[in-house]
Amino acid sequence: MKKVIVCTHSGSYMSYKNHWENSGLEFDWLVDTTNGYLQPEWPSLLYDEQQIRQGLQFKGEVSKKHYWNSYGNRNIIWFYPHFRMIRYFADNPNYDYYWFMDDDVTGNNWNLFFDSLESNKADFISMYGFKKQTVKTQPSVPYIDKKTTSGPDWFERFPGDGDKMPEGTKDLFGSFFPIVRISNRALRKLVDLNAKGFSGYSEGYVPTMLNSSGMILDTLFDNRSNAKYHDDSKVNLLHKNTKITWKWI
Repeated sequence: MKKVIVCTHSGSYMSYKNHWENSGLEFDWLVDTTNGYLQPEWPSLLYDEQQIRQGLQFKGEVSKKHYWNSYGNRNIIWFYPHFRMIRYFADNPNYDYYWFMDDDVTGNNWNLFFDSLESNKADFISMYGFKKQTVKTQPSVPYIDKKTTSGPDWFERFPGDGDKMPEGTKDLFGSFFPIVRISNRALRKLVDLNAKGFSGYSEGYVPTMLNSSGMILDTLFDNRSNAKYHDDSKVNLLHKNTKITWKWI
């Protein structure tokens, strides 16, 4: 049994409201109100940075020395999007799989897309997933290469300053997060890791930690930008109105 959650915020909710409400899907809105004001028509699943901090007992800050916080203005909602996932999970713990979708992801045939993944048993699937060249596990996940914008340097940036993972964590993974499916047991593991004081930039931390916990990782698109499971000629997935390719990583 799956649950679809569309993650939005005060600056983009109205821009994508029509797409999702006309998608034919049953889903929950999850609305970050940290930097905005409430509107009467907003859905009821609201949260802000302070609520995340209280709910997860998180007292840290995003390091200004981390590569992905180079301007020094990223808050924990942007930097640790898995926090909103485990916060949602705390109140909705009974689904097998959870699909977290950024509101600026759009598609023309969501039912066909979800049906194509119905038999996939991976614990974590992202739009793109990749791994460091030294990693031997997770055959469904490709190695990052020089055909990407970041290249192998991605793993010079993760782990970065302030990322906290168990000692001895060596097999490193990365991902692109606008679409994420995560299993019940994977979310329980992330809850446990958070309780132990571990955290990190989500697009690296989440797949890396789940791999080290013996979970299965997968990717929607391969290193040739081909859809692995859905028919790309019938399901047109866009992010910010753009077809994202492997080169973008």
